[in-house]
Amino acid sequence: MSSNKLQPSSDEPLIGRLSLNRPKLSRNREVQACHQCRLRKVKCDQTRPRCQNCQTHERACVYTQVTRKPDSRQGGDRVIRLNQQGHLNTTSESQARYHSSSSWVVDVDGPNVCRSSVGSGIGSCAKSREPSVPPTLQGGLEFPDGQTHLFVQLAEVDRLIHWYSKYCHLWYPIVDIPELIISLENLRHNRSSPVGSLALIAAVCFAAACSSIASGDLKSLSPISTSSAWKDLAVQLLSSNGYPRQPNLNTVRAAFLLALPSVADGRMHPDPGPVCVLLRAAQSLGLHRDPSSFNLLPREMDFRRVLWWCIHSLDVSYSVAHALPPLIHATATDVQIIEQNGMPERKLISTLVRVNSLISTIFQTVYGISQPTSKDIQVLDEKATKICTDEISIRTSPEISAAERFITMSQRMCCYKMLFILHQPYLRSTQWPQTSRQKALAACQNYINDYLLGIADPELALYRWILGHFDVIHACAIVLQDMIQHPGSVESIGMRILAETCFSTFSSDSHSDWAKLEALGSKAWAANGWPCPFQQDLSSLGADASLSDWDPLFASFIWENMLL
Repeated sequence: MSSNKLQPSSDEPLIGRLSLNRPKLSRNREVQACHQCRLRKVKCDQTRPRCQNCQTHERACVYTQVTRKPDSRQGGDRVIRLNQQGHLNTTSESQARYHSSSSWVVDVDGPNVCRSSVGSGIGSCAKSREPSVPPTLQGGLEFPDGQTHLFVQLAEVDRLIHWYSKYCHLWYPIVDIPELIISLENLRHNRSSPVGSLALIAAVCFAAACSSIASGDLKSLSPISTSSAWKDLAVQLLSSNGYPRQPNLNTVRAAFLLALPSVADGRMHPDPGPVCVLLRAAQSLGLHRDPSSFNLLPREMDFRRVLWWCIHSLDVSYSVAHALPPLIHATATDVQIIEQNGMPERKLISTLVRVNSLISTIFQTVYGISQPTSKDIQVLDEKATKICTDEISIRTSPEISAAERFITMSQRMCCYKMLFILHQPYLRSTQWPQTSRQKALAACQNYINDYLLGIADPELALYRWILGHFDVIHACAIVLQDMIQHPGSVESIGMRILAETCFSTFSSDSHSDWAKLEALGSKAWAANGWPCPFQQDLSSLGADASLSDWDPLFASFIWENMLL
């Protein structure tokens, strides 16, 4: 890789804001209602500083002064010039690194970052430069002070790596298991091992511990240290290896595994740090560029492509969970789509790549700064339908293994999720295509049925950690919101049975969002005149319940009044 600085050229990719080719509507009056009342389409008494609705329901009351000014330019596309191409810089170690701009700024400097020289053995760095570590870590990982590298001697490590290769690797196949086992043996015998091997082994153990605990079957892994202990250990080892300032493929893989839980955790107060820093570290290694541009062996090129697309999938999943714009723009990468090669896990990652690439486009087109047109929605729908036709399989042959059944089920759920994300704005805009309601409801029902099947099937219990990365609450809330807005519809009875099954299967204790959904369920039952089975006082808590209360993606849709 050349160390010369590459300046952004005049022909860098552009995003064109849509020109709707219609007269601009003049609306200059200021919005009077508070943000929460406008979001829920309820009357606001405009009391300052807090209206009566927000006082009653204990919500933050914000008045946003929005004055809509007519656009002086009639016709023609307004253009935003991207600044995501970055340039090559030379670091203090004279190694060329790619640096790209980002809309998220995260402080990656820390007082304990180890700046080990590139190419040094991980064993020496772990022993001599590792920050001071308490002799006893939570969950039974006990080592002498500063000697955490001794964890590789534990027999538990072998069992966890075996568990990971069997029940986790099929979801994100970023780890070369045979190479990892070789590194483990070398570390046990004080032989040279690639930089970052210790951190990657600890991160694999963390993911395997999460998976084994979620499965409920710990007999083959007993005794097992807690997942938090493995996470603490992996984080410390990453720091001692200079991540994120001096990343390599092993430390990026380890950071990816540690960032996985952030897809679902912290719904109300998300921390984008792990995902953002991971992406910047991946860019600094050039993972966003197709490896055919570099002088690499075919096997290494394949692993780099898989790792990049897994990071891309994590970015999109985090964006959906927290309604944040994806960090990776389609024009900022030229990595080729990976080949399946007849491997089961490649089938799943190939589906994830296609689905998440389209979801990223849906974010920019439907939930972005430009109002979508009916043509945009039609094109997205055609692409989504094509992906579903290619990727969805309903094979039920008794000859296929539990892993293959889980993979095909996961492929279907990814496609269904893509569909209801695309079509759910019909609940916010009356001008949305009329076919979207049926498509969104069908996708939600199929998605929920597959999820319930995965939970109930004892043969799939070993994959429950992966299943937990799917958000069944989102699909269930869309169903409830539809029952509120379309009471007495022909679909209401079937959706009622499905919703009751969800509430009986998942208690409110299992996830805080289920307790919130009871308010939405109470409102749905009241709208249809059914006796309410929930312990909610509709007059005080459920009357103003909305999908927007907890689903930030739905709440982020701003085009309520459209001319399609």
